[in-house]
Amino acid sequence: MFSCSQQKLYCYLLTCSRPLEIDLVRLLSIDILRTAAIGMMVLVHFVENLSSQYSQSAAGPASREHLWWLPVGLAAPLFTLLAGVSYHSWLTLQRDRGLDDCTISKRTVRRGLFLIGIGFAFNVFVWLPEDTFNWDILTFIGSALIFLNLIRKMPTEVLIFGIILVAVLSPALQGISDYYAYWINGYFEYDWTLSDVVLGYLVTGYFPIFPWIILPAIGFVIAPILFPSATTPSQGKRPSRLLLVTCLSIGCIAASLSLQQLTFLSPLIYRRTMFPASSSYLLGAIGVSTFSLFTLHRIVDQKPDEKNYSPSFRILAKWFRVVSKHSLSIYLIHHMIHLWPLWFYGLMTAGEPTAHWQNFMPVVFSTILALFFCALVVPAFLIIDKYRLPTIESVMRWIGD
Repeated sequence: MFSCSQQKLYCYLLTCSRPLEIDLVRLLSIDILRTAAIGMMVLVHFVENLSSQYSQSAAGPASREHLWWLPVGLAAPLFTLLAGVSYHSWLTLQRDRGLDDCTISKRTVRRGLFLIGIGFAFNVFVWLPEDTFNWDILTFIGSALIFLNLIRKMPTEVLIFGIILVAVLSPALQGISDYYAYWINGYFEYDWTLSDVVLGYLVTGYFPIFPWIILPAIGFVIAPILFPSATTPSQGKRPSRLLLVTCLSIGCIAASLSLQQLTFLSPLIYRRTMFPASSSYLLGAIGVSTFSLFTLHRIVDQKPDEKNYSPSFRILAKWFRVVSKHSLSIYLIHHMIHLWPLWFYGLMTAGEPTAHWQNFMPVVFSTILALFFCALVVPAFLIIDKYRLPTIESVMRWIGD
């Protein structure tokens, strides 16, 4: 997420004679997928926060358990996996610029701490003070950046072993921690005790380390496979890379579907649930995300000159880049746009900010509001970029660098 605001050039093939080696600075495929992820997040948050329990909803309650709601369940996994991919690209860029490891580590940690700080501020001022330690996606990605900085020099085999270990341990840890006891009402509730706060960060929160750290770690591992650096010889290895990514994607999807049939296993393994993030859910999300990234890369990143695109696609590409570049700002703003009025209305009418949470309007209306917000995002940030107005991304760059 964060690296979109760090990258300054777009990705082109190095030369026609070396079409398989890529200068990893910015990839349109990543921008497209990040745009899709943030768009799905906007939709799911508008609908779930305004309408998921609305009694007159003809479609029933909005839930990731329903097939018609399935795509939005990919938003967070795709977003976090791309964070790992982007971090590897950003890391390559820093090394190409001649920065030493100490400087790279300092910049990474500063960015991670910045995101964690923004995450806490977001929980307190956009949600409510009682949600300070709900461990949302911002605190998770900040933590993931610091974690990736710690493991970035490890051999790939060690990283893969660690990913498998986390995947195996996570259902057991969820069971031992009595995960469902913290989600009785369908959202994370905790006591203000050190044990509950730490347990939420590690296992029971919205985006705990176990098992969500798997996604950015996988993104970090597959980045050099999908997008080899221009300085790394790769001729003759392309077929094996393509086969590896294809097998990973299809294998994860097949494993996810198979696990869902093994109902004698723990629900933490076979049920397709996001909260908790079950084994079948994570495998399916990894498979779809990696396959989407690989496919889009093959389609849109292989042209050496942007002029080869049609005029209409060049306009779309510009929009994708704008949204991707400002995805952090969009994530924050879209919550403010619909939550602050909701809290204020609840306080004025019932004396309780959350009085109308999830029960304010029919699904169709909240969906229209989400789409209207998305339509306004591109022109708004085009104006912001034109006049070089400060954004949360530019503040992060200033602090991080």
